[in-house]
Amino acid sequence: MEINDILEEHPHKIGWQVLAKEALTNPELLKELFNTLLTGEERYARTTAEVLRHASDEDRTIAQPYIDDLIKRISNAPHPGIIRVIFRFFQYATFNEDQSGRVTNVAFNYLTDRNQPIAIRVFAMSTLANISKSYPELRPELIAVLEENLSEESAGYRNRAMKIINNTWK
Repeated sequence: MEINDILEEHPHKIGWQVLAKEALTNPELLKELFNTLLTGEERYARTTAEVLRHASDEDRTIAQPYIDDLIKRISNAPHPGIIRVIFRFFQYATFNEDQSGRVTNVAFNYLTDRNQPIAIRVFAMSTLANISKSYPELRPELIAVLEENLSEESAGYRNRAMKIINNTWK
């Protein structure tokens, strides 16, 4: 059965959760889901993003083999939901030096773009906070960006920013 047909059979949250659990035990299905997220038609990529989000709630490492492809995809993703899920993966990912540099650039771009949805900006912020654990020279720049216009941001943004600034973010 084609992946698009499988996605059509699972059009809602409960179906996505079932498909996510199945993907965690079926490496071929997981690979097809990531392929659809990375190269598929927007409609299917958005659904796949939600399925993979549920799967990553169970296994935070599922995106690790796809990091380079996810970095490429985030810059030209056709929908904010796809960007949000990729940054959600990035919060828990580990990066080599080259990947860290590329993710840092992309994350700062999204974090500082006040036209982006709050969830994307918050996940970008968390990604940068985690990268700054390996590259502490990044932390002052991140804090400066977070403190800028902090009073004008949403409660969710301020909450996460203050945890990062106060070094209480996991």
